[in-house]
Amino acid sequence: MQYFSDDTVDFLEQLKLNNNKEWFHNNRYRYEQYVLKPAMNFVSNIGSFLQKINPKINYSPKIDGSIFRIHKDSRINHGKPPFKTHIGIIFWQGNIRLESPSFYVHIEPPFYYTGVGISRFTPKVLMSYRNALQYKKEIDFLCDIEIKAKKHYWNIAGDKLKKIPKNIIINDERAIPFTKYKTIYLKDEMPINHDFYNSLYLEKYVKNIFSEMNLFHQWLVHILDNY
Repeated sequence: MQYFSDDTVDFLEQLKLNNNKEWFHNNRYRYEQYVLKPAMNFVSNIGSFLQKINPKINYSPKIDGSIFRIHKDSRINHGKPPFKTHIGIIFWQGNIRLESPSFYVHIEPPFYYTGVGISRFTPKVLMSYRNALQYKKEIDFLCDIEIKAKKHYWNIAGDKLKKIPKNIIINDERAIPFTKYKTIYLKDEMPINHDFYNSLYLEKYVKNIFSEMNLFHQWLVHILDNY
């Protein structure tokens, strides 16, 4: 099955140079053929795989399901270019996709990345995360994940504070760098090259990365359920 092609990348790069409604209207057929259709195929196959390793994963091969809409929200982007110049794809476990532990694929030339985490920490999620940092077993897990991330050349990313937040209990000095995160996720970034256009390679790569990162996903689900 064919996923993304050089036509996909060409569309995104040209959209970046012509980010206006008239150009998009005249090229909408390219968006539907080279972006939306392969994204739907990709979501169906990767989503089916993820449900085999985690039956509670949600996915939907449509816009505002697993595929983020390309139109920006005009209410908060007034006066700015109206379209996103990347492809966003999400598979989530929970009731609200952006506030739930998720698997994510982001395609934005000249790179793409796969990731696992929570894109938006609500106050409740942040409280659960910080409460978990009071316990040795949770810090042990995060330290192990940090070692694994370095081994696989992943990044631990997310919005961070410059200082330790006030009124937080530190029982283990190893927790200090983790307390600064306001959101947290793992990601693996890759260049868009000939491997990206090979659908068999891309599918295998994403499945392998998500399988490796699944422990971190399960840990996020665990802390939300228990703290």
